[in-house]
Amino acid sequence: MRVSLMQENLSKALNHVIKAVSSRPNIPVLANVLIETEKSRLKLSATNLEIGISTWIGAEVETEGKITVSAKLLFEFVNSLKAGKIELVMNDQKLAVSSVDNNAEFFVIPADDFPTVPGVEGESLLEVNASTFADAVTRTAIAAATDESRPVLTGLLMKTEGKQLTMVGVDGFRLSKKVLKLSKTGEEPLTEIVPAKALAEVARLIGDVSGDDDILKVYLMASKNQMLFKMDDVELSTRLIEGKFPNYEEILPSDQNLRVSINKKDFTDMLKVVNIFARNAVGNKARFAVNVADAKLTLSATVADVGNNESSVDIHDVSGDDFETGYNVRFLADMINTIKSDDLVFETLGPTKPGVFLDTKDKDFVHVVMPMLLK
Repeated sequence: MRVSLMQENLSKALNHVIKAVSSRPNIPVLANVLIETEKSRLKLSATNLEIGISTWIGAEVETEGKITVSAKLLFEFVNSLKAGKIELVMNDQKLAVSSVDNNAEFFVIPADDFPTVPGVEGESLLEVNASTFADAVTRTAIAAATDESRPVLTGLLMKTEGKQLTMVGVDGFRLSKKVLKLSKTGEEPLTEIVPAKALAEVARLIGDVSGDDDILKVYLMASKNQMLFKMDDVELSTRLIEGKFPNYEEILPSDQNLRVSINKKDFTDMLKVVNIFARNAVGNKARFAVNVADAKLTLSATVADVGNNESSVDIHDVSGDDFETGYNVRFLADMINTIKSDDLVFETLGPTKPGVFLDTKDKDFVHVVMPMLLK
């Protein structure tokens, strides 16, 4: 293999695929990146067997070939080079990389030892604005579990109905749901659980390679139990999670006996103060109380043998009865970061019922936090 290309293009491509490289692989080749020529272009691929990322870049291909080299070493070396043309030459089981004033040789592992990274198959199952999808992932993935004891909760539900895609994350303590419009959908409805970690990588890649109006294409490879996301010249594939997703509709209250509006900045500032104490309390718990007559929301946290704190903010558009329960302050802080408008709405049916947080500018988003018992 003999290839010439621009340093900046190779650096960008390596930055994409290295996200799928195993940090501590059980198989040595999984620490490598697969480099192969394909139709006068260079294709780079990496996988950790859970996700795979491939990307293509323009190159002058003098001699065809494919090989794998250490992804980390190549990434660091290429990033240290000056912008301009570089050359890749495979010779005697080594890959030589040279620029105007730098040369290096990398030991290789044969490409035949590298696992197959899935590619696009057939027509896309659905298409959606890439930036909109990335935003939906960010706002729902915070509610996905990180504990692997219940694998289905570590994923996000992706469910289509007509030209709408519903994305839901739930970990048993909170729920985040976002509905977004599709520009294309298949005839058959989609209901799959996709690893939240993989979707977070998709969102990051979208931020790197996509513009505001670019389209994300999604492919389902049912025979391999995998889903593939295509953004420009970058593809990410991931295994799907098997199992039954919780019936999230049962968690979403259909009624409420308290509804208040809260200024986002005021609430954010209050959370920062209360968290100083709550982070030392069991479960990050704080008392959350609404005084309807005074139109006040109060958060307070007490830590034995340490101290306590109480903070209040004004609320508006109040309807209902006085209310008091406990919430995990970290969950509230995560929630507030999903709200886009200047105000948010809090609704609940009672102290032992889910707390519902709504974005006043986005009727298609809802976040739910389960209460904690006050002692």
